[in-house]
Parts: sequence; C-alpha cells; structure tokens
Amino acid sequence: MNTEEKRPIMRLPGDESLRILVVVAHPHDVCHMGGTCAHHVERGDSVSVVAITGGQRTHNEKLADELRKPSDRQDTKVVHGSQDDYAKRKKEEFARACAVFGVTDVTVLPFSDHPLEATEDVVSALAEILYAVRPQLILTHAPYTLPDRRFHYAWVNDHTAAGIAVQKALNHVSIPDTSMGRSPHRVAAIYYTGIDYGFHEVDVCIDISDQVENRIKAEEIFESQGHTAEFAIKRIESSAGFQGWKAGTGYAETFIRGYREISRCLSVTKENLQLAGSSHEERLRWITGENPHDDEQDVSRQRRE
Repeated sequence: MNTEEKRPIMRLPGDESLRILVVVAHPHDVCHMGGTCAHHVERGDSVSVVAITGGQRTHNEKLADELRKPSDRQDTKVVHGSQDDYAKRKKEEFARACAVFGVTDVTVLPFSDHPLEATEDVVSALAEILYAVRPQLILTHAPYTLPDRRFHYAWVNDHTAAGIAVQKALNHVSIPDTSMGRSPHRVAAIYYTGIDYGFHEVDVCIDISDQVENRIKAEEIFESQGHTAEFAIKRIESSAGFQGWKAGTGYAETFIRGYREISRCLSVTKENLQLAGSSHEERLRWITGENPHDDEQDVSRQRRE
C-alpha cells in the first residue's frame, strides 16, 4: 500500500508522543508486530527495534535443505558458506523489513540463537539500550510458555529466553546505577506478541487491515528463510487474517498485557464503539478490511482542519 493512500492516524488532544522499544529474538519476529509499529510511527511516536540475535542458526533454511542431500550431491558453497556473510544478509533483510513499517532505528546484537540464553552479557546489552532509549512502552516476547496439547515445554525456547532477558534488563535498570550515575528507569507498559499463543489468551487486538500489503512485503523480504510471494500471502491470511476474523475485523496483530492497566475509569476504544454501533452490512465491510466509518472520519478530520 502506498504511503499516499494511507489515512493518517489522528492524535487526540493532549496526547504526547511515546518512546517505544521492540525487542525480538530473531530478525523476522518483528514482522508479527510490524503493522502496530507502523501505526505508532504514523502518529508521531518514536519506535526502536532490537533483535538479540541474527537468527543464523534458527533460520538458515538453505543450509538445512542442502545437508539433507547425500554428501556427494551437496553444494559445497552452501555447506561451507561463511556464517558472517549469512548474518550480514539477515541484518540487511531486517533493516529493509523495518523500513517498510517506517522504522529506521534498528539494531542487531551479536548473540547466538538456538539456543538463545539470557546470560549476563545479553542482559547488560539490553540494559544499555534501555538506558539510551528510556522507552515508556515495550513490545517483546512473553517470558513464559503456555501448555501445548496439555504439556508444558521442558525447555526454554529462543522467544521465551528473549522475554526473560528483557525482564531481567528491566529489573537491572529499575534501581539507581551508582557506578555510572544514571537514574533508574521503569516502563509504563509491556505488550507480549500473541502470535505464539491461542486467541483465548489475547488481551489486545490491533486492527492492521491498512498494513496488509506491508506485512506481505516484509515477509517477502526474508528470502534467506526461503520466503516467497505465495508463502507471504498465505502466512498473512492464516495468521493476521485469522486473528482479525476472531476479533471481528479484517486483519489483526494480537498482544498479551505484561502489566495490569491502571486507570481511574474504565475505557472503551473508538473502534469498539464504532463496531458496536455498526449495522450487519457495515460489520461485513469491516471484516473484509474496509472500515465503513472511514468516510465519516474524513469529514470529521476536514472539519477540524
């Protein structure tokens, strides 16, 4: 979708811009939050994205496929290819994918994946980023796993380890740093991506119907993982499309709240109010990714201007 076609997300009077930090285990993981990041960039928030690893071990699909062949049929250039070159390619794909969503502050930390471990070095590196960015909002992976077919994981996977590392880093910066003379920092909210969890665990659904083409474009960028245009479309339809269907909208990215929300009053979003007051025809238009209230919002915006 061209930038010119996007309808700007209006900031409410009195709203202040947010500093948002996104921390993912592997470069591709940012795709699951890309539409949400784009919305925040559009409304004037600053968004920084960090991948703790380059994802070389987890997502080197070409090498994995080559090693499945008999040794005499293997491409030696692939089998003995430079991991540094592969890591560089992944980093470039990561930056390009983030740029699709308007994010330019992108960092890849030099830690190993599969397994990623929440070591002191990883935690220290994240703590330094927290001090530098001092975000009010964090998007990351949950530091826990949920049962899968009535069984808990017997190990911590990379995504869970990333969530644990973020939590440890937050604990680290929450007290005064006497050695460097830095004041403590606490974030106001944490949201864990819901991509790894069932819809019944989801707290928040972000309507990204306007970002579908960008989500597909970002998926296609990761050619190092074997992604194709056909795969990208299928993935978005089966993930963001499914989540949107369950939420009653076109396409959605889902999140689980890491912190309890504190307020003096209960709140309801503008989108929930619109959906509740919609006719059946309008609901169908909404589910297909077309907000039936767009025309009304245009008129309202023109009046304000």
